[in-house]
Amino acid sequence: MKKEHFKGIDSLRFFAALAVFFTHVELVKKFTGYGTHWIVPDERITKLTALESVLNKEVGWLSPLIAYSSALGVVFFFVLSGFLITYLLLKEKENYGEIKVKLFYFRRILRIWPLYYFIFIIGFFVLPHFEFFAVPEQDKFFNPNFWGNFILYALFMPNLAFSIYTTAVPNIGQSWSIGVEEQFYLLWPWVIKKSKNLEKTLIRIIVLLILIKALLIIGSHYYPKPALLVVKKFFAMSKIECMALGGLGAYYFYAKKSWILKIAFLPVNQVLSIVLLPVLIFLTPRFLEDILYLIFAILFLIIILNVVGNEKSFFKFHFKPFEYLGKISYGFYMYHVLCIVFTIHLLEKTIGLNKDISTPEHLLLYGVSFVLSIVISSLSYHIFEMKFIRWKDRIAQPQKKESNV
Repeated sequence: MKKEHFKGIDSLRFFAALAVFFTHVELVKKFTGYGTHWIVPDERITKLTALESVLNKEVGWLSPLIAYSSALGVVFFFVLSGFLITYLLLKEKENYGEIKVKLFYFRRILRIWPLYYFIFIIGFFVLPHFEFFAVPEQDKFFNPNFWGNFILYALFMPNLAFSIYTTAVPNIGQSWSIGVEEQFYLLWPWVIKKSKNLEKTLIRIIVLLILIKALLIIGSHYYPKPALLVVKKFFAMSKIECMALGGLGAYYFYAKKSWILKIAFLPVNQVLSIVLLPVLIFLTPRFLEDILYLIFAILFLIIILNVVGNEKSFFKFHFKPFEYLGKISYGFYMYHVLCIVFTIHLLEKTIGLNKDISTPEHLLLYGVSFVLSIVISSLSYHIFEMKFIRWKDRIAQPQKKESNV
């Protein structure tokens, strides 16, 4: 099967991973006792917009952007995954007359599992024994819940572990979103394979999941029992509707729904897809933040459609260094937190890291941990991940049926 490749997509992956990186630098600083731009939830600002919080000097100007940066990156990954997986499955169905689900699973296993389980093993059994990977505010919750976390991570349910134990596993907590992706992969080929009207199916999935989340938000407000709060958090993290929205965009792109594409390709909509991001971050009231990710998902889908299908798009990401960084973005995403933790302890031991976030050492923290993340993820990609990628490309691709005529 000929591999589909959209120019610019790999660059978008890198920028999404970079957005997550910015938030996690500040979050790790918070968990290790340093000054941070991270927004701490506070009763005084729950009904305010982020802009009002800034003007009231509750938080700084950078805080809302940094706090949302990771959420933006993850939602983008989810929309992009839904788009690419749906498009590839539709092309497979077109080219081979069917979707071979077992081969799809095999491809995903070869790409996702090796690095996931490598990070899982070192996160549970290696890193906790080294001072340079200590995260005090997470360690004190991790140790009493070690085996519960271990079982759920081993079963590829890190998002459920996060929902139950509320605090991520030190150094590898970011893998919760990989669990969501894997759960999506488990279901999605069957959705594409069995749907007689894919457009209606995807719309129904999106609406149903939004309704379920709305009911959970309302129910947990009036009936805040621990079990219901866990279910609410699990569904809040499992943004399958974002992936379904990406899948809907892929269907429109694949089926050449010109009126939809014309709307997405309008210059004004391209501009709005970028400009509205900071506007919504600063001006959305706190009580509406639970639905803000849906608007972000739509804006990201507009960007994706323009990158893959609009020759006159404002978005030009065909820059080879960014394309390369996008190729290694899975490793960057999986390694970057432990690189940040390591760098904080390294700077503590070497130059002394000031608690004041305005000091130059904090910029050095960003630079060193970023470069370290790039180096390690690049080595991982070429030495470790590529072996499985080659197997995937060689033995897990569908073959055209031979004619008996």
